[in-house]
This record gives sequence, structure tokens and C-alpha cells, in this order.
Amino acid sequence: MNGESNTMNSNISSNPVIFHPIGYFKSKQIEPYQAARQPDEMSDPGEIRLLPKQNFEQALQNLKQCSHIWIIYHFHHNPNWKPLVQTPRSKDKIGVFATRAPYRPNPIGMTVVELISIDGLNIQVGPNDILDGTPILDIKPYHSESDRLEDSAIGWLDAVKTEKFEIRISPYAEEQFDFLGLHGQKELKPFISRQLQFDPVNSDKKRVKKINEIFELSYRTWRVDFVIVEKIISILSVRSGYSEQDLATPVDEYQDKELHRKFNRLFK
Repeated sequence: MNGESNTMNSNISSNPVIFHPIGYFKSKQIEPYQAARQPDEMSDPGEIRLLPKQNFEQALQNLKQCSHIWIIYHFHHNPNWKPLVQTPRSKDKIGVFATRAPYRPNPIGMTVVELISIDGLNIQVGPNDILDGTPILDIKPYHSESDRLEDSAIGWLDAVKTEKFEIRISPYAEEQFDFLGLHGQKELKPFISRQLQFDPVNSDKKRVKKINEIFELSYRTWRVDFVIVEKIISILSVRSGYSEQDLATPVDEYQDKELHRKFNRLFK
């Protein structure tokens, strides 16, 4: 039996299975920190762009009749795998096979999304957790009878559900988010929610620090001030992460200094 097992392991390691992408994903989510952990109402829609000259036009036949689809894709930002991972909700490390973390022996992801429309080889989908440029490996219909199991459970996840924090946003911060949203910075608000719902002040997993009695969360060039009372997080305000000296220099790595200048004139 051991001999058979060793042979199987040898075959697995020496005979790789090769997949070819059927297309690529188009999304506003560029960096890993911009993507939701699971698709939610705060995520942006996206689009699968299938490759031409592969006879995929026929493969798409009848797909319009499906309300939701499974997308199988390649975690192309993760070249290495980890047997134990730190999830956003867990305080202890969890075996990667018990999670949907991207650090897998074979970096394959899967997610279910709403199918919006099909235009030629382009498939528009609803909110998702897939990054721009992700290679798509396969598409399958979501089957409401077989894909939904009423008695399913994830023990370690059920154990931490009580650790969820309520997030409240002050009127002043809402005004700031509205301004930023109108000027193309829509990712900040959903990012805050995803970062702070669980284990909000863990500086090992997120860019957060305490300044006097107020916590600061960093998102690229923006800073968010918040306080915690029991299980309630109150978002107080948003600030620019640039100093006045920074804004006075011509170097603009993120191409956003003009937005910061407008923001500061309005909210300072």
C-alpha cells in the first residue's frame, strides 16, 4: 500500500496537469486589497472576456438561461502556497484546505456570481471578488438543487461569527465618502467595511495603529480615523495621507494629488 502511495505521489509531482485560460477577467479591482473576500453588495461588477477563435460562441449557447454561474480561475498573484493561513476572521492559523485563501498548492479559485448579460464573447457579471487580468479556466452553471446544502457548516468560521463588529459612519465621514465617490474614489468605503468587521485592530494583518485614543486605518494615500466602544466601530473622518510638503512636490506616484488638494480645501 505504501509503495502504491509513493508511486502516486511521484506521478503527481512529475506529471503536471496543464490548463489553458479560456479568457481573462476585466474589473476595477486591480490590487489584491481592493477585492472583497467574498462577493458582496459593495463589490463592483466585472466582465469575462473569452478568447476568440476557440469555438466558445457555441459553448455559450443556453448560458443566458442561467441566473448565476461558477467561475473557476487562476490565482495569478500567488506563486507560492502555505499549508496554514491567517484568515481575516480567525485569530489562529487555519489549514488552507479548510479555507478559500488564495495560497494553495494549485492556485485555483472559484466563486459564484450573478450573470447579467452576454454580448458576443463578453460575459457581464455582478459583484465579485476577482482581480483584473485574472485568467479564467472554466465557467459552470450554479445549480440551485445540488449546489445548496441546507446542513452544511464550517466549524471554525461558526465559532468566530460572534466576533463581528458593527460599523457606524458619522455624517461628516459620509459627506467625505460622497465627495470621494463623485471623484472616482469608490473603493475606500467598502475597503473599510471589509477591514474592520473582524479583528479590526490587528496590526499584523492590516495597516492600523492607535494614536492617543483614536485608531487610524490606512488605505493607499488615505487615512481613516475611528474609535471602538464594545462591538461598535464609529468612523469619525477621512484624512489625506499626504503632508503639505508632499502635496507641494511634483512627484505623483498614485496620480491622485489633485484630488487630495481638492479634498483638503473642502474639508480643512
